[in-house]
Amino acid sequence: MPYPSLLSQGGVFTYADRDAINALISGQGILSQGNVWWVRPTNGNDTNNGNSPATAFQTLTAALAAATANQGDVVLLCAESDTAGSTTSYQSTTLNWNKDGVHLIGVNAGALFSCRSRVAFVSTYATASNLFTLSANDCLIQGIEFFAGVTSANPTGCVLVTGERNVFRKCHIAGIGATTNDIAGAYSLYLNGAQECVFDGCVIGLDTVVRTVAANSEILVAGASPRNIFQNCIILAQIGATTAHPLVKLSSATAIQGFLLFDKCTFISECANYTTNQASIFVVPALTQGYVMVQNSIANLTDNSTAAIWNAGATGRLTVANIPVPIGNTSGSGKMM
Repeated sequence: MPYPSLLSQGGVFTYADRDAINALISGQGILSQGNVWWVRPTNGNDTNNGNSPATAFQTLTAALAAATANQGDVVLLCAESDTAGSTTSYQSTTLNWNKDGVHLIGVNAGALFSCRSRVAFVSTYATASNLFTLSANDCLIQGIEFFAGVTSANPTGCVLVTGERNVFRKCHIAGIGATTNDIAGAYSLYLNGAQECVFDGCVIGLDTVVRTVAANSEILVAGASPRNIFQNCIILAQIGATTAHPLVKLSSATAIQGFLLFDKCTFISECANYTTNQASIFVVPALTQGYVMVQNSIANLTDNSTAAIWNAGATGRLTVANIPVPIGNTSGSGKMM
């Protein structure tokens, strides 16, 4: 849904602005009885009240502190420039979005890649933790780029989700954004005990930084995460080793409960000069419960010499539907009729 043109970052906050915001909220199915909090990373100030574009906060931390849980409050992160440094909410510690029912929406043109409402580390960040944690429940996160890339081998990843019934829509979740971040266990998105969340129209990963020999992934799943859905998403990476970086990895036999579903998704493994072929898109171990299900989706094996092997893990733990099962994929996946 396009953003109403009245969502301006300047001028006086009018009734028309209010109505435009409520129209946006209604269109996305969010409860509209809450307050709207504005954030402008360059021109805001945390001494403001955050109630209008002219009196916007500067930081997401201030807006989250002002918001009230469970009443449908909305935080609007405004794009202020096409230059990343002028439109990014920089974090010096992990931003823990911990209030149920508080939504975070980017006000920008709606690009899928690198949208201009951004959250990123400060350049000096060197802590063994992630950029953004969604520990709350029932939140909509829309039109935000999360970028984790600094000159340090300490950051573990980009976005960690532990809450339930959350929705990410048209977000770009980009971890391992610098060569120094290519460490064991790193990720773009980590689901750890996350339940019944939806990722709709998101880009997860990036192809500008090579993932080499460290064992990591774009999506990491653990903690018996049940019934999470990815639809219309692009999951991508530039790889430099055959087996080190599956696009999706389940950490253990108890990583999920129920199912983990990918529908109408595109899995892209790129490589300079087509010299390294991705061993498999998924690594799914011998689960004690549940299945990974992939339907109506496509993938490549870097040089396109063969069809993509979906799973290098345990027999029958990944099911594909409406997708040809590659001849070479003899053990890792089954076909659903």
